[in-house]
Amino acid sequence: MTTIDNFDIANDLKVEFFLPDSSENAFIIGISTLGSSRVLSGGNTFIIDQSLLGGENVLDGGGTNSFTWQNLSCTVARANLENGGQIQDQLYFQPQPAGARLTLQTYDYDPSQNTSFRPGVPVRIKLVKGEIDKIIWSGIVDSIGGTYTIDGKNLLQVIAFDSMKQLLNTRIAGFDSSNPDGYVSPLEQLEIIANEFGSSISNLSKVAAGRIPSETLTQVIPSNLILEAIQVGLGLFWIDAATQEFVFVPRPDPNTLPDFPVGANYFRIDESLLGGIDVLGSGQETIYTIGNNHDTLNHLCMTNISTLASSDEVFNSLRVELASDPDTFVLQENSDSISLYGTYAKDVSLNTTSVQELDRWASSVFNQSPTDLVQNIETLTLDRQGNLTEAAFLLPGTLIGVDFTQDTLEILDYYTMVKVSHFIDSDTWLTTLDLWKEA
Repeated sequence: MTTIDNFDIANDLKVEFFLPDSSENAFIIGISTLGSSRVLSGGNTFIIDQSLLGGENVLDGGGTNSFTWQNLSCTVARANLENGGQIQDQLYFQPQPAGARLTLQTYDYDPSQNTSFRPGVPVRIKLVKGEIDKIIWSGIVDSIGGTYTIDGKNLLQVIAFDSMKQLLNTRIAGFDSSNPDGYVSPLEQLEIIANEFGSSISNLSKVAAGRIPSETLTQVIPSNLILEAIQVGLGLFWIDAATQEFVFVPRPDPNTLPDFPVGANYFRIDESLLGGIDVLGSGQETIYTIGNNHDTLNHLCMTNISTLASSDEVFNSLRVELASDPDTFVLQENSDSISLYGTYAKDVSLNTTSVQELDRWASSVFNQSPTDLVQNIETLTLDRQGNLTEAAFLLPGTLIGVDFTQDTLEILDYYTMVKVSHFIDSDTWLTTLDLWKEA
């Protein structure tokens, strides 16, 4: 279990902004003004229409060397971080940009008087303690709002998003998935987009089933292509905070889940040895469990749990058609459910290659579970002993066990994490997991 002992939020959590280095007298285009404290240092004068990049008259200390990652944790009163998305029509994942909402209390970085602190500034949040130096969130400042009181206090509300926001709204020069097979897998389609976007596929990604017809496009906004890959591959998608690479993982197959709860013998990466007592279980990654049963393996303590039973969450008639040929479709229905409750129908248009692919997809999503509908569960990430638990490192797309028993109520099952949200202030760290029980 990857805990961080004696974690101090004030000192071990770094909120850093990429800002001009105030230790240098560097003139920075777009920030410095004539007569300001940002002057040309070293006597090297930059002359408009005369000086050249690399010439003798240069900006001393200018360019990227004038910007550094500056830790403003001492000014941050509160941080709300999110990574993941939501479920569309109880069928497939809808990605959302990872967001950060930071509350700062400072006049030094108020954009009304500090022109370098403004939308567009990169921001990252790191855990730094001992040998651990890990980025858990990164993005770009999107907006800064200020409030001021008569007693002289101010609060800055900084909203930032990761590069997903740019990805979903950008335009790429070309998209070409043509090949002799006439189709690509969802991961291959995302890899083409990543390369055009200037990124790559993370090694956290996994191959998913599904076929998407090949096509060649120019000057295209890639958001629909990304949604196609997620939909056809029944996967979850986000941007890795540390590397800015694309992460795509298929949702867990409910037919291959281990029995709950996980037994004492379980394989842990980097821990178990062939012939050791920790044997290979049904999965190769540690599955954490949140609940009120402290004896469960890989247990995280819950603070609260929310459930919802809704007719919108359950359907008993599913029609899936080919996007290229609406007359080609498959229909799956639960006749017993329809006779009891009437028809709750959903229609889906899928950009795939054949009726066999339609049938595979429909069979994967049709099984419904109207019980144990846990919407979200919360855990105290900075525990009462002052240790930072594994909840700080949880990512969307992986399984979490819910083990809750109270009086006659018992919830013992696995769920897929679709969004991970952190609330952090000076002495509290709470993590909320939005969950999906797709079958």
